Amino acid sequence: MRKISVIAPLGTSPPVVTEFIQYLENSLKERVSDLTVILTQDPYVKACGDLVEQAILDKYPHIHYHKRELSFTDIDTKDKLQQFMIKMSKLLKDQVEKYHADRIYINGAGGRKDALIALTIIAQFFPVVGVYHIIRPDVQTFNIELERIKHEIEELGKAEDKRSYYLKNKDKFEPIMYPHPSKYSVIKMPIIPYPINELYKIGNLLKENKVKIKDTKLSKDYIESLVKLGIFHSNRSYLYRTDEGSFFLKLIKTVLGNI
Repeated sequence: MRKISVIAPLGTSPPVVTEFIQYLENSLKERVSDLTVILTQDPYVKACGDLVEQAILDKYPHIHYHKRELSFTDIDTKDKLQQFMIKMSKLLKDQVEKYHADRIYINGAGGRKDALIALTIIAQFFPVVGVYHIIRPDVQTFNIELERIKHEIEELGKAEDKRSYYLKNKDKFEPIMYPHPSKYSVIKMPIIPYPINELYKIGNLLKENKVKIKDTKLSKDYIESLVKLGIFHSNRSYLYRTDEGSFFLKLIKTVLGNI
């Protein structure tokens, strides 16, 4: 049996996760085996995670629900974004090497835009099926509907018996968590796999604080691009690793292991 894994950051809009699962299961006919939801330390976000878990358990009991918590309440600084990228790289690497996922889907609709961008970048380094986003044409009505059950979501987060609380309020939760597919659109983000051999080349260059340009075996145009992106500083003869380059070295090591 194939192992189909879904990775989904979550904010304060829990339906985007269940809508995506509904899309995979009903429209693409993919039998999802595992859902991993990424949560911040924000109490309401955690309650939204509880709602997703109970909604999945109720409608798709064959899916194993997992959660991974970040150590902060929001991705609102460069440092936190970099932490997020490293953690997501480790998670994706584990999906491939440790859990042997046959297909990996990333749903970026639940996180901030910077998280979606970061996931799209990271996905190029792993054998994922794609990164997806969910669009609600009538977002104003959606927000009103979600606001109406905010109290129930908060109470679900506090409840000791979350299963019983969900079932008791299922008539309120289910229409929001599983709307008719006509009410939303699922969009696949265009990405191209990044060649692993090229990633090794960049990683090996970044291992050194200073490297001769003539020894890089990279084209002039590519070197200029790396400099423009702030990964290296350069003069006529040498490339010098920047702080940005040091982060990418850490990221590449996470993806490839020791280089």
